[in-house]
Amino acid sequence: MMKFSLLFLLAWSSVFLGSTGSLHRIGKSDVGLKSLEELVLIRKSLAAQALKLRGLEINLHRVLSKVVFLSDADVHAPGRYSSKEVPLAELSDRLNLLLERLNQEERISTKLLELKEWSIKVCQEPSLNQTSLKELTDDKDEPKVDFYQPAKSDCHELDEGVRVDGVYRFLVPERNEVQRDLHERYCAFATDGPAWTVIQSRGGSFDPPENFNRSWDEYRAGFGNLSRDFWFGNEFAHKILYRDDHELRVELQEAGEPLDWAEYPLFWLDSESYNYQLSVAGEFRGSLPDALEQHNRMDFSTYDRRRSHAKSADSCAEDYGGGWWFDRCTQCNLNGEHGVHQRASPAIIWMNWRSGTDKPKSSRMMIRPVNPTPGDNSDGD
Repeated sequence: MMKFSLLFLLAWSSVFLGSTGSLHRIGKSDVGLKSLEELVLIRKSLAAQALKLRGLEINLHRVLSKVVFLSDADVHAPGRYSSKEVPLAELSDRLNLLLERLNQEERISTKLLELKEWSIKVCQEPSLNQTSLKELTDDKDEPKVDFYQPAKSDCHELDEGVRVDGVYRFLVPERNEVQRDLHERYCAFATDGPAWTVIQSRGGSFDPPENFNRSWDEYRAGFGNLSRDFWFGNEFAHKILYRDDHELRVELQEAGEPLDWAEYPLFWLDSESYNYQLSVAGEFRGSLPDALEQHNRMDFSTYDRRRSHAKSADSCAEDYGGGWWFDRCTQCNLNGEHGVHQRASPAIIWMNWRSGTDKPKSSRMMIRPVNPTPGDNSDGD
């Protein structure tokens, strides 16, 4: 009985899987000015409806694939899936639900098509050309951005003519032990020239705030949401920095105040074997003081792996919270603990920068190749 029901559902669903093509049969007709706006709205509604139907079709295909797999397994390996009747029944219910939704959406699409035909009939001026219709339907003010860039390897290769910040995916996924992807990056056109790769972002008004008081392994692998607050990951940063010389840009801002910044012409991060030791070089520039100079050649530390050089700084990661390149505690620390775990020290510290206020602060660290090697995708040790 179950097999008969499944065969019936497969046959019934095929009716709907080929039905949404009717949405694409809207011809180009000359319409009058009075119905032009209505027609544009109807076309947009039809386009949205087509996307919704396509999503239902994809879900239906997935469920059908599971049904076929379980049915085939029952024929060729009886007894292998002893509790299969339960998932088959659940899948059957899901199929019925999806088919019912497809039926409803198809009826809505039919009504929209009827409305479109009515709009054309009531036109008073039939001489409007297609160019006018196209001008109204095109979104000229919004650049079209493809955030999937498999032919590129890094943020600096993005089209500078578009200049849209966001999370981009490059090449093919290369995931670490916590399933974060090396080639998924937040790209920011923070200055003139190519985009920067953001490796730290913090201070958004998110509830709850991202916890930066993390372990060595978490800082190694990365944490947070690339669209919100995050640490890109020490291992990922090392792999990128190993390939070419990179510059570092730090941005700090207090609520209601102008953006302050610092740039280091050369920035390196050593491997985990050397505790992700930080190095900066070159002529410092920026509106911020040079707070990283004291941290130069310092090892990275977290509360569970202390690597401060000075004996008196053994507990810096615990006292200040977060992971950082501590030395005699710190002249700067953008990853201090805050929120529900507020420590005595501020969450974002930079030498002589707005230390006497309690206004919300935000920070970003970003890197960009100095002389990039196109398409270089080799890994560092």
